[in-house]
Amino acid sequence: MSYKVYFTHNLDNKITSVRRDELSYLKITKDTFNEHSHLIEKSISIFNSELDWEEMWNINDAEVRLLNGGTLYLLLENENPLGHVWYDLYYLYNAFVSVARHGGDSAWFIQETMWDMKSEYDLTYIKLHVDNWNDRAKKFWKKLGYLLLT
Repeated sequence: MSYKVYFTHNLDNKITSVRRDELSYLKITKDTFNEHSHLIEKSISIFNSELDWEEMWNINDAEVRLLNGGTLYLLLENENPLGHVWYDLYYLYNAFVSVARHGGDSAWFIQETMWDMKSEYDLTYIKLHVDNWNDRAKKFWKKLGYLLLT
């Protein structure tokens, strides 16, 4: 039986991470969905080529999430999607970075998006959850300064 493990980050300290020159991120909102829908579809395709997850969202779900106030960030390598992460204000979810990443890419991407959300919305914390069996994810979030909620 799987249950959720909850984490929070108080956004006090940004972990130092290194950005490769090829990396950037793109923030997508309801206002920029149409302009960037082709990149969103590429990110979805990369996810589906690497993972089999029944709850994976599609381009229509993305549009609805954005219309409902969500924010999507794409990790780009030379302008090509390498990953994505969603935010519903204080809540981070559906984070993914391709196996084609280099060491440190995921940490840089998540850190940059967290601090962009903090700056844009004056957030003081971000929360998330992972499945209890996902030890790799728990280790990653702890490395970024997330604290396990008990």
